[in-house]
Amino acid sequence: MKKSIAWGLTGAGALLKESVETIKELVSLGFKITAYVSKAGETVLSAYGLKGELERTLVGEYPVGVVYESAEPPGFPSAGRLYLGMYSYVVISPATMNTVSKIVNGIADTLVSTLAMHAIKTGKPLLVLPVDAYEVKSLIPVFIDRSKCEQCSSCLAALKCPAGALKEHPVFKVAIDISRCNRCYSCLEGCPRGAIVFDYEIVVRPVPYYVEIINKLRGIPGVKVIEHPKQVLSLVSLREPN
Repeated sequence: MKKSIAWGLTGAGALLKESVETIKELVSLGFKITAYVSKAGETVLSAYGLKGELERTLVGEYPVGVVYESAEPPGFPSAGRLYLGMYSYVVISPATMNTVSKIVNGIADTLVSTLAMHAIKTGKPLLVLPVDAYEVKSLIPVFIDRSKCEQCSSCLAALKCPAGALKEHPVFKVAIDISRCNRCYSCLEGCPRGAIVFDYEIVVRPVPYYVEIINKLRGIPGVKVIEHPKQVLSLVSLREPN
């Protein structure tokens, strides 16, 4: 029987798409995966248009599925499945520095940090991808070029947005509520200046202070720091019989 994986997703945008793609690949190989999604992670998945894709991927027999922190009661009981021997691995990818810092300091006050603490206490291998450990390319879900906005007296794109994610602003011409954006792209048709760009690429660089925290993470028994979600494929046993 294939192994099961508890996969934590936090509010980091860097390597988020690659994490979802790796989950899909593992599912295609027969792995049972439960996604544990933090509150910020749920917002970011929606902003990148990946929430529905993740939910469609993780449909199957228990424990396959998605657990949202927003739907969990205090104590996050779903993370307690680790004590039942339900998972062979725990993966947190991508992991924000907030989550990494909590793991390093033994803090369990969110769904994903609680999952990590349970993994450490039960001796399950914990694979963590801290997005602030290495220089990586990331994508901003929606970028607005304010210099182009200045050429318009009012925001025509805001009038085209059916979700109310774009609203006219007295100073900045337009403001965006990323949590309401459903990526319908109607705003692209409404903006005559091409000021709105989806999936705008940026480079995220680590700082020495973050590197120190990640080095402490490496020192925790049972924890392995990874650089890319694809490493999970080589670290879990893919040669087990079906």
